[in-house]
Amino acid sequence: MEETKNISFDKDLYGLTTLIECGTAQFKSQGSGFYYNEMSPKDPNVNGGQWRKIEGTYLITNRHVALPKVNECEILSEYFVFNLREIINNKVEWVPITLNKEQLKQRLLLHHNDSIDVVAIKVDDLIIDIISSNPNRKFIIGGSLSNDNLPLNSPLTIDVTSDIIVASYPRGFYDIANKFPIVKSGIISSGWGLHFNNMPVFLIDAQLFPGSSGGLVISKPTNVAMIDGKLMHSKEKQFVFLGVYSGEPVQQCAPFDIGDMTIIRKNSYGLGTVWYSNLIPEIITNGLHLK
Repeated sequence: MEETKNISFDKDLYGLTTLIECGTAQFKSQGSGFYYNEMSPKDPNVNGGQWRKIEGTYLITNRHVALPKVNECEILSEYFVFNLREIINNKVEWVPITLNKEQLKQRLLLHHNDSIDVVAIKVDDLIIDIISSNPNRKFIIGGSLSNDNLPLNSPLTIDVTSDIIVASYPRGFYDIANKFPIVKSGIISSGWGLHFNNMPVFLIDAQLFPGSSGGLVISKPTNVAMIDGKLMHSKEKQFVFLGVYSGEPVQQCAPFDIGDMTIIRKNSYGLGTVWYSNLIPEIITNGLHLK
């Protein structure tokens, strides 16, 4: 009997994640992002429901990555760069896509609650133009992340202490030769489905670094799961799209004076803040453009 080989999840991450760089003539910053597809409903009358239309492809990242703050005021970057990947002479190279200030403004979608640190940037036409205009180039297209992977649409169970992974580019550090993100593991450390401190976020026990903002947070991919009381196996590793990483929660203590100095102590706990993935369909459907 021929052995069935599992499909590597590494290949999925290749097409899902990207390094982001943006800034102005005075400053530049770096963050992380990933691609999300809005899929049409399954139609059994179209090829047995196997083929579905991609309604739109969006680059997902944090609001504070797309709109960094200078002197506590949000600004629109003069340039915003994200990437595809391709193989050139057996080497993996970035394929940068650059948006100017006006292009970013037109494509950027914000949540109606401006305290929610998640944005969606429509990019499907840009990606299609590059790929269709260069049919002989070897672009690396990985797995698809879509509304199918949202917790509501997945049979996989998520709870506090469930294993998670975060794929991102901490401080711009990553596998430069292969253009592969850094993946860190952890667990969900606050009540799953609950709003931590009345915000649509949950906490993870995983300490990351600046530059990881906008990173992809998913459940640990698995081939085996208990579904409806039965042990099930999948050839391709399955996961649940949990949310968007946006930094470490910090508790600020009351300031106190020492002579002519005021000291403000900040406590951190080796945790991370993640915005729930269900915010993304809300932004895509009812998002606001920057005024």
